[in-house]
Amino acid sequence: MEIVITEHRISVGGVATSYCENGAGEPILFLHGAGFGTQGKSSFVRQLNGLSDQFRVIAVDQLHFGGTEYPADRRYVNRLGRVGHVIRFIEALSLKQITLVGNSEGSFVAARVAIVRPDLVSKLVLLTANSVSPPFGDDRDEAWMQACRQAYDYSRPMPSEEEYIAAWRKATRAYGQDVEDAKREAYRRAAARGQYELFQNRPEEEIDMRLYVVLQQKFILPYLDRLQAKTSIIWSKNDSTVTPDQGLKLAKLIKNSDFYLLNNAGHSIHIDQSEAVNRLIRYCHG
Repeated sequence: MEIVITEHRISVGGVATSYCENGAGEPILFLHGAGFGTQGKSSFVRQLNGLSDQFRVIAVDQLHFGGTEYPADRRYVNRLGRVGHVIRFIEALSLKQITLVGNSEGSFVAARVAIVRPDLVSKLVLLTANSVSPPFGDDRDEAWMQACRQAYDYSRPMPSEEEYIAAWRKATRAYGQDVEDAKREAYRRAAARGQYELFQNRPEEEIDMRLYVVLQQKFILPYLDRLQAKTSIIWSKNDSTVTPDQGLKLAKLIKNSDFYLLNNAGHSIHIDQSEAVNRLIRYCHG
């Protein structure tokens, strides 16, 4: 039976922060990616329900996502700028040595937290981590960069709710009413708060993929040998924005890591292959 997931609010360094949690036990914190309409619940509803029998499952809304307070100047906060907020959130909940899971841009935040605050993170799980993975440095980069340009194009007018849901249905490999309901809720909140405008006004370094990768080259890749957390890397075989070879290259850079490649899943591998991902998280936690 599916349990109703309730939302909580807490002040984190003076920032009103929204999060959902379910279950009891050792804590697992999930960090969503970026994109219009993204928030913790809509990203990880299948983990909030699917892992709560054994763990305390928490999904936080990062800065200017979901119900968390937007910056007063309404400027876009990049993934590096979200790291401090997540650290303060973990401290506000008095958590230590947690399992930290990040998808997409959330994987950058998760990895950076594990690098700078190893006391907070014992296990790290990176899901289709394009914001962490190293570029190839050759012609192979153009294909995934072009796929990213198409996937994250905000030059067009904001989609209607039905257009937003239709695009998600087309992209997903595992449609379900549970996720659709959460995504509709997330869309309505993002539309009401004017989030689409923030994405349309992103700085050039967030749009040009050759500039975008500088953050991981500067703040992640040189420090991977410092990672103390046992790391699990879960990758999709079918995501054109982040290829399996990038995941393998990342795994080789992290000494204490395991790499898992799942078929029949897109960028939201934790939705498309939720049961497999949940099994791996349980295994990684053991």
